[in-house]
Amino acid sequence: MGEMRNEKRGDETDGGPRLKTSLIRSALSLARRHLVFLSLMLFIIVMPFWAKPLSRPLGIPLVMVMRMVGIYTIVAVGLNMLMGYAGQVSLGHGAFFGIGAYTSAILTVKAHFPPWLGIVMAVLVTIVFGFLVAPVLRLKGHYLAMATLGVGIVAFVFMREMTWLTGGNDGIRNIPALSLPGIRIGEARDYLRAEYYFIWVIALLVLLLSSNLVRSRLGRAMRALHQSEVAAEVMGVDVSWEKIKVFVLSTALAGLAGGIFAHVQGYIDPNLFTIVLSIQLVTMVVVGGMESIWGAVAGAGVITFIPKIVEALPKWLGEVPRWVEKYSNYEGMVFGFILIVTMVFMPAGITRGLSDMVRYRRSPFVNPFRRKAMG
Repeated sequence: MGEMRNEKRGDETDGGPRLKTSLIRSALSLARRHLVFLSLMLFIIVMPFWAKPLSRPLGIPLVMVMRMVGIYTIVAVGLNMLMGYAGQVSLGHGAFFGIGAYTSAILTVKAHFPPWLGIVMAVLVTIVFGFLVAPVLRLKGHYLAMATLGVGIVAFVFMREMTWLTGGNDGIRNIPALSLPGIRIGEARDYLRAEYYFIWVIALLVLLLSSNLVRSRLGRAMRALHQSEVAAEVMGVDVSWEKIKVFVLSTALAGLAGGIFAHVQGYIDPNLFTIVLSIQLVTMVVVGGMESIWGAVAGAGVITFIPKIVEALPKWLGEVPRWVEKYSNYEGMVFGFILIVTMVFMPAGITRGLSDMVRYRRSPFVNPFRRKAMG
C-alpha cells in the first residue's frame, strides 16, 4: 500500500512538468499552424516605426499606401473565395465596393450617422444587393463574367446619374473621418498611424476568419463546386444555395472595404468605382494566387505598390529620358509589363511560387518555353 501511495504521489509530482510540457507543445503547434498569420501580424505592428523615416528618401508614403493595401486585402479575400475557391468569376466587385462607399458616405454626410454605424449599414446594404444580383450565378464561365461586368456598368451609371442622392460627377465631400463610439480614430494627432492600425485589425480578423472558413464545410463545398458542379450535387451539396452564400459573403466584404475607404478618403465620386477597379481587384487575386487566402494580401500589396514604385523611379534613377517622357502614361506601360512578366513566369501566383520555393526548395519561376513531357 505504501509503495502504491508513493507511486501515486510521484505521478502527482510529475503532473506539473508534464502539464507544462503539454501546454508548450500545444502552443508551439498552434504557432506553427498560424505561422503566416503571426508573421504578418508582427510585420503590421512594427511596420510604422521603421516605415516613416524611410518614406521621404524612397519617395513613397509607406504608411499611407499600406492603409490602402489593408482595404484592398479585405475585398480581395472575398473575391478570392468566390473566384479561387468556388470558381465563380466576377468582374463587378468594384460596384459592390462603390455601393459600400456610397452607403456609408450618404448616411454619415446627409443623415449624420456615426461613421462606424455607416460602415455597418454599408455591409448590410451590399448584402441586400448581393442577394438581388445572385440570380446571375445561374450562368457559367464567360457568360457569368459578362453578366457581372454588366452589373458593374449599371451601378456606375446609377452612381453618376442619381445626382440628388450621390452628387453625380461632383461626388460627396466632407465625409467624416473614421471613428468608433468614444474614439475619433481619423482625428487623432497621428491619424495616419491610427487609421493604419484600425484598418489592419479588421483586415487581420477577416483573414483569420476566412482561413478558418475555407477549412469548414462551406470551404469544402466551395472546392467541390470549383471542380465540378454536377459531382458536387451528386455528393449532396446544394449547388445554388452554396453559390449564393459565397457570393453574398464576398459582396459583404467588398461593402465593408468600401465603407472604410469612403471615410479614409474623405471624398468619393463615381470615377473611383469604374470597371477598371473591378479588373484591378481580379488582378490582385490572380497575381497573388488563386485558392489562397494569403494570396489576397500578396496581390493587394503588389498591385497597390507597383504604381507607387514606378512613380518614384525618376527620384531613384534621376531624370526620365526625354524619349520616355514622350509617352505620358509610361507608368501604365511599365505596370502592364511587370504584370505580364509575373503571370508568364509565375502563373500560379506569387504566394504559390514562394510557398513551393520554401517547401520543395525549387525556383518559384517556371520556364514557359519548356515543353511538357508526353504522358
